[in-house]
Amino acid sequence: MDFSKLGSTIKEIRIDKGMSIKDLAEQVGVSSSLLSQIERGLANPSLNTLRSIAQNLDVPIFSLFLDEENNHPMVVRKTDRIRITSGESNNRDVELNYDLLSPDMKGAIQLCEMDLGPHKYSSDKLNIHDGEEVAVCTEGSIELHLDGQAIRLDKGDSIRIEKNTPHRWKNPSDGKSAIIFAISPPAF
Repeated sequence: MDFSKLGSTIKEIRIDKGMSIKDLAEQVGVSSSLLSQIERGLANPSLNTLRSIAQNLDVPIFSLFLDEENNHPMVVRKTDRIRITSGESNNRDVELNYDLLSPDMKGAIQLCEMDLGPHKYSSDKLNIHDGEEVAVCTEGSIELHLDGQAIRLDKGDSIRIEKNTPHRWKNPSDGKSAIIFAISPPAF
């Protein structure tokens, strides 16, 4: 993926808000140097960093990915997917890897694929978002942790998660697991 568009969008919003790179970097909790690299498309920001940037710019995270010039259907090649990774957790049991399967963030639904390594969680804590989510296990088995329970899904099983329901995923097996999930409205 070409991160120069993402970076230029962040820079444009930051400048429109009258913020210096130093001010935003301090609020986000990253160095000015890293933020500069992100804005120039030279660094791949983590999901947590993108969330913090969007929050401190007071914009929805999906708006950082909008491409106003593209108003027609797009094919998303596997090699061109937007990869969302964590990188912020000190917990070795957490491994966040999402690929955005939707061509952009303009639609009313967002489609993603998540891979989890053996015995890994998708996050340190339960996540909440305003969108309804439907997921299908596409490889191995996976557990959905919500409301104090673990629900196991095997390959081909699917589940719907109501909006604002705290949840996270875990791979309970020694092999790889994967899910494809849709969120409406988009959460990223």
